[in-house]
Amino acid sequence: MFKCTQFLPFLQTLFDDPETARKASRIAAGIMQGRSPRLSDIAREMDGNEVANYKAVQRFLESTDPQTALVRLFREEAPFVIGDPTEMPRPQAKKSEYVGTLSDGETKGYWLMILATPYHGRAIPCGFVDYSSKTINQDATSRNQHHFAAFRQVKELLGERPLVLDREFSYLELLENLALEGINFVIRLKVGPLFCDGEGKPVVLSIQKGETRILNKVFYKGKVFVNVIGVWQNGFSDPMWIMTNLD
Repeated sequence: MFKCTQFLPFLQTLFDDPETARKASRIAAGIMQGRSPRLSDIAREMDGNEVANYKAVQRFLESTDPQTALVRLFREEAPFVIGDPTEMPRPQAKKSEYVGTLSDGETKGYWLMILATPYHGRAIPCGFVDYSSKTINQDATSRNQHHFAAFRQVKELLGERPLVLDREFSYLELLENLALEGINFVIRLKVGPLFCDGEGKPVVLSIQKGETRILNKVFYKGKVFVNVIGVWQNGFSDPMWIMTNLD
């Protein structure tokens, strides 16, 4: 079992009240030991009675705002923010209002996007938002209020800084909503027949070794206006393609 004292000094930087920090350290130990976001798994791994632990975690979440506390780790000097959207399967959550379907179109679940700032080759978490296919409405005039609030929080944290995402997350649903909220983004691409020009003609992503290629104002899957940059540096077996709404 992880000792709570290992987490206490760190959590004292997030929570001003000593008793709140102590409670948070017990929960953090349960999270690290259980390696799960489920309250039941966390309670099981905490010291003491599982039922009492479960109630203690619920009371903690009701009386504190972990997201606000986490923002204290945000580095104002950071030039960009890293986003890591992770699929959170909830196959048994048939009646949960916020649970939709994941990218396979079948599994029930939602996305949890962890936000972090770079620091000496590492990433320091500073926030998170959650959303699902159910809380995101494709029609911009009637978007779910839960989705609107979630992405507004991202915008408030980022300001003009770009959100940097890896290629696993270059999916249309996320990209459309970043664009709708006016969030600057830089996303590594999965290469394929994804782009077309203003007349709807396919744009082929091709590049030679040692070359840099820039394609301005192309449509991602015919939906979102982006700029695309390809770089194939000598010594690498494949080129890197990036799309962004920045110049």
